[in-house]
Amino acid sequence: MTPVIAIDGPAGSGKGTMARKLASHFGFAYLDTGMLYRTVAYLNLSAEALSKLSVDALLQKAKSIPNDALRTDAVSAITSAISKKNEIREIMTRLQREFATHPGKKYKGAILDGRDIGTVVVPDAVCKLFITADLKVRAERRFKMIQRTNADATFEEVYENLKARDNQDSTRTTSPMKFDESYELIDTSKETVGESFSRIVKIAENAFAKAGMDIRMN
Repeated sequence: MTPVIAIDGPAGSGKGTMARKLASHFGFAYLDTGMLYRTVAYLNLSAEALSKLSVDALLQKAKSIPNDALRTDAVSAITSAISKKNEIREIMTRLQREFATHPGKKYKGAILDGRDIGTVVVPDAVCKLFITADLKVRAERRFKMIQRTNADATFEEVYENLKARDNQDSTRTTSPMKFDESYELIDTSKETVGESFSRIVKIAENAFAKAGMDIRMN
C-alpha cells in the first residue's frame, strides 16, 4: 500500500502551501489537483480527449503552460463549469488515483490536495487532513496574492468570489467538498505557516505510525 496524504479544504486555506512543504519534508510526490482541472480548462479538452491521456501526459501539458495563464478569471470560470461535469470528474478521479498509487520510484509516497481527495479519490488514505480558515482571513491571503498581478482587484471582489466558490464546492451534487470523522480538522486562521506545518507533521507521523508505516526522513 502506497503511503498517501489526502488534503482537502477551501481556497485560501493554506492547503497548497502545506501540501508542498509536506511533500518536500517527507519525500513524497505532490499533485495539485486544482492545477490539473485548470489545465483541462485552459486546453479545452473534451472528455474523449482527456480519457486518452495518462496522468503523466496531463502533467507534462500543465508544465508547458505559464502559471499566470492558468490563474486568469476566464480559466477559473471554465474550470468551475467543467468541474461539475460527471464525465470529466470520473476521468480526473481515475488519473488522480493513478498518481496516488504510482507516484514514482524515487518517492516514498504521494500527497494530493483538492476538494474531494479524501472522500472520493483516495478515501482509504492513511492520513486525511481538512485544512480551513476563516473566510475573511482566506480572502485577505488571496487578495495579497492577486494584487501581485492585478492591481485593480478589490478585497470585496475577492471576498465575494471566495464565498461563492465555497458555496458551489460544498453544495454541488457531484463530489462536494466535505469532511467527516476520518479527517483531522486543521484551522490555520490564527497560526503562522510554521506553526501549522509543525502541527501537521506530527499528525501525519502519528497517522502513519499507527498504520505501521515509517515515513520519517532518514
